[in-house]
Amino acid sequence: MQLKLAFALVVLIWSTTPLAIKWSNDSLSFIAAAGLRMALAALICSLILMLRGRRLRLDRPALLSYAAAVMGVFGCMSCVYWAAQSIASGMISVIFGLSPVASGLLAAPLLGERAFTPAKLLALCLSLVGLTVIFQSELRLDLQALPGLVALVAGTLLFALSNVLVKRTSVGMDPMVHTTGSLLMSLPLFLLAWWLVDGSLPQTISLRSLLAVSYLAIVGSVIGFVMFLYLLQRMEASRVALIPLITPGLALIWGAALAGEQIAPTTLAGSALVICGLAVYQLGGRVWAWAAARASISASP
Repeated sequence: MQLKLAFALVVLIWSTTPLAIKWSNDSLSFIAAAGLRMALAALICSLILMLRGRRLRLDRPALLSYAAAVMGVFGCMSCVYWAAQSIASGMISVIFGLSPVASGLLAAPLLGERAFTPAKLLALCLSLVGLTVIFQSELRLDLQALPGLVALVAGTLLFALSNVLVKRTSVGMDPMVHTTGSLLMSLPLFLLAWWLVDGSLPQTISLRSLLAVSYLAIVGSVIGFVMFLYLLQRMEASRVALIPLITPGLALIWGAALAGEQIAPTTLAGSALVICGLAVYQLGGRVWAWAAARASISASP
């Protein structure tokens, strides 16, 4: 029952995060909303470390690993928050869901992992076709959506690259220590970006923005991370892999139901192809191995 509850919580958190990002921009600039979220999350994580009696690692390997994570924290989140100004929240979840596929491709040259298995090639083709359909559909409706879509794809690639580099540099590090260090290192960059892009304090902050930033910091960044780590440690990897397959569809539903977002039929078709690509990427290898094993058994005398 605890595992089922944690699974449901992670799915709920991941599927509502894109809409919360969009709402956090209600009365704040995109960079102010992102920076406030990370500052609050860094404060909470630092307090947790203090309560646990743990210290932040400041040796060279740890700092390099924090820097790798900052590529995802600052680089990715800046792109996503900027794109949220013009892109529907459901689309954010669908396109960002491609990060496992991108991570797998990047892991080949950087980590020496095998990337181009038949299942992964099929997943890549399905995902690219789906992404192309989404781009064509969205641009047919509104040409101004192009910069947001490009920024979202760039953010997804930055997140994937960050994940691969963190996997290589964070071996043996406490997850909470790593998260806290990464958040703290990203804060000067958010502050500099805010000064360059915005530079002015908001006269008022709407209740929607305040609640969304708080939700993203406390629930999205802290509770979501802890619950996901809990699942990784106690649940089969095949079941955990279902989370990024479920969340895009739910995010589309939340966006339509709570924010009145209209999704064109062709965009939905492209989203379905992307989700199918993710399913093949996450589960195709196991299905391929099972089919090969069955074929071997059938061929044996």
